[in-house]
Amino acid sequence: MKKKTRRKLSKQLNKLIKLHGAEMALALVTGIVSALAADRKSKADKKQKSAGSGSTAKAEKAAKAGKPAKAEKAAKPPVKVVAVRKRA
Repeated sequence: MKKKTRRKLSKQLNKLIKLHGAEMALALVTGIVSALAADRKSKADKKQKSAGSGSTAKAEKAAKAGKPAKAEKAAKPPVKVVAVRKRA
């Protein structure tokens, strides 16, 4: 990340902490970090996919076709709804 961008982000983060507190700042930072991680992973996956040869991709598809289908997850039981009446 560029130095100028880091400086602006840290300034905005300090403002956010003063206005809304540490919990909101933590939520914001968590979102930023997860977005950056997802972006890096997608770029790495694209790079790895383009680097692979066509023959290995065909071999992988053939291996996947030979495997039995994955078992479906058991459905969760429905949630019980309880009506609560206010006392008068």
